[in-house]
Amino acid sequence: MQRTGRNTWLFLTLLLVSSHLSAQAQTVRVGAISNSINNWPMWVANAKGFFKDEGLDVQLTVTGESQHQLDMVDAKELDIFHQAADHFVREIEDGKNYVVIHTITRAANDLLVRPEFKTYEDLRGKTIALDNLQTGYWLMYKKVLQKYGLQPGDYTLAADSGGPANRIKAVRENRAQFTYMNAPESVQAALDGFPILTNLSEHFPEFPASSIGARRDWAEANRTTVVAYLRGYIRATEWLFDPANRDEAIHIAAGIGHEQASLPGSLDTFVKNGMVRHGTLSQEGFRQVGELLVEGGVIKSAGSMEKYADPSYQQAAMLPK
Repeated sequence: MQRTGRNTWLFLTLLLVSSHLSAQAQTVRVGAISNSINNWPMWVANAKGFFKDEGLDVQLTVTGESQHQLDMVDAKELDIFHQAADHFVREIEDGKNYVVIHTITRAANDLLVRPEFKTYEDLRGKTIALDNLQTGYWLMYKKVLQKYGLQPGDYTLAADSGGPANRIKAVRENRAQFTYMNAPESVQAALDGFPILTNLSEHFPEFPASSIGARRDWAEANRTTVVAYLRGYIRATEWLFDPANRDEAIHIAAGIGHEQASLPGSLDTFVKNGMVRHGTLSQEGFRQVGELLVEGGVIKSAGSMEKYADPSYQQAAMLPK
């Protein structure tokens, strides 16, 4: 009897130790520039425990300005970071040892105009509020305007107009007549009566926008962790694609602090126009990024996708466990 009790005690002790060890999740330091809706899969993966199921403790830092995030990456204060694809290409061409491992969204900025405008021709002679003359989104919209007959010089540039809030303020006050931005700001502006003329995804469906990357050496040394992160992230995107989860997805985003009124439209825009299923990396998309940056004078030349991205992590994350 004593032996049976002693064996039972030993078994329970080993079980507790084993449970404690398995509960020790791998910490992953992740950086996102803002709490924009591009992070919806991140919010879902955390709220639903998808990262935890992969044995990860994801510690998210909202870094603010893009360059500050890159400084944190270079200082090895972040392991994985979410950044625009054209920024990855620019920095890699400048010598940084980064690698893109997943595409979160395609370019899905909305072009907003004043209520009295209905067509591209209405924009002739008008002013567009911009954040930066070298951003990929503006370089793409310049191509869109050319496609519809508006050449540089047919409109005025209000460069350095600031972030989305300042740009739409300029349009509201008629200091500018059109601008571009992502949801939820674009959705809220549309609710306020400022029409959406088009969305970039209609013109550049392969162009990668928000992307996931890391320092190449860190990713190679921590391949299992990277794959686990992407597996949890992809699970969250698939969950968002399911219409049955719509109400819960909106509730999760509201908990982050987003305005409830704009969330249904923002989710629709994100799922329909933005989110890339399985995070697939596109050869054509990276070709377009390089071409655009060369045309804009941001970089001198561009290479193939393999110079900037490694699809093997994403492919491994898609395999059965």
